[in-house]
Amino acid sequence: MKAQVFTGVGKMELRDLPVEEPSGGQVLLRVVGCGVCGTDYHIYSGELTDGVYPPVVLGHEIAARVEALGPGVAVLEVGQFCAVDPLIGCGVCPACRSARPNLCLAPQVIGYKRNGGFAQYLLAPAGKVVPLEESAGLAGGVLCETLACVINGYDRLGFRAGASAMILGAGTVGLLWTAMLASSPCGVLIQSEPVEFRRRRAGQIGASVVIDPNTCDLAEAVRAVCPAGVDYIIDATGNPSAVESALPLLARGGTFMIFGVCPAADTIRVSPFELYNKEARVIASKMPPGTLDRSARLIAAGRIPCRKIVTATIGLSAMPDAVAAFNDRRDRQIKVAVDPWA
Repeated sequence: MKAQVFTGVGKMELRDLPVEEPSGGQVLLRVVGCGVCGTDYHIYSGELTDGVYPPVVLGHEIAARVEALGPGVAVLEVGQFCAVDPLIGCGVCPACRSARPNLCLAPQVIGYKRNGGFAQYLLAPAGKVVPLEESAGLAGGVLCETLACVINGYDRLGFRAGASAMILGAGTVGLLWTAMLASSPCGVLIQSEPVEFRRRRAGQIGASVVIDPNTCDLAEAVRAVCPAGVDYIIDATGNPSAVESALPLLARGGTFMIFGVCPAADTIRVSPFELYNKEARVIASKMPPGTLDRSARLIAAGRIPCRKIVTATIGLSAMPDAVAAFNDRRDRQIKVAVDPWA
């Protein structure tokens, strides 16, 4: 099979790899598509090394079909369309024992440590394969894992009906948050995004107020809509300066969620008194703790406009350039999917 193998910082090689037979409890999957994620860029550029073991096939946003079943697998069928939960917890650490595998101390993540979806086939534990409706298509399949992450964040948010919300960023994650909150009983939904193409898409998906933070004062624009501040603010940028500038816009009793992945060494300035005085809640959300089934149901119900978010499909040979240029195509692309058979 053809696969793009990550061999080290800034290096990928298109290789022929053997197609392995599934062992007990495993499933062999024929990859339909795999999303290019910001995390793939962080791995490729050397910003993220924890839990990544090259040479390895990257790609964790996987849509596939069941190709073959290993011994003992009876809950799936050959040919079935599916998504993959890439997070494989150790099963024995305190987090895993508390049903929070996303906080596992020693995870084996498909696309980090185990070979992932930038290949024509991959092996996965049967318990990590989630059936999808055919109507989901490639777009729904590659977004299922990311939406599962957003669902975990939404659960942690504890959103109150009629509250105001603001999303920082309108990339893939930001737009999935838009879809989630727009379908909730949200009083006003603000979205901040510097790229015009993405601002337009945010408005199409459900943001009621869209702001360009590069051409206006973010605080003034937000206060014009929510004079007392915003009840819920979700950072989907992974940009520390965006977090720092938005924290003061939180309403009294509000909740700020760190959702975008900031560089590990970066810090922000925070006023402890301001947080105390507002009785603010600052929380975070990381990876999908078994929420892919719910993600698949939302996609099947047509509640997520997947085809407005997946904007391009490329082949394996073009994938290294797409990863390397991840931050350079924001003005015309949102989610890029890799079709390993193209």
